[in-house]
Amino acid sequence: WNFKELASFIEYKAALAGVPVIYVDPKETSKTCPKCGNVSRYNRKIQGWFKCVKCGYQSDADRVGAINIAAKALDALGA
Repeated sequence: WNFKELASFIEYKAALAGVPVIYVDPKETSKTCPKCGNVSRYNRKIQGWFKCVKCGYQSDADRVGAINIAAKALDALGA
């Protein structure tokens, strides 16, 4: 599947279920600390692991990216 086809399928299924689809800019979501907001490439010294150089928060890098994308989506909804 290419991205456009996948997006259309997701939008279709979401509409059937009454679920909104929100697209957010993923820029820097894997380099931004979800606890303190610090953005630094040094937060990702190790592939797959996130450690904030400012507050010390640590987690799996994919989890951090997902948390930050979810936060952007909630902001877009005004939640």
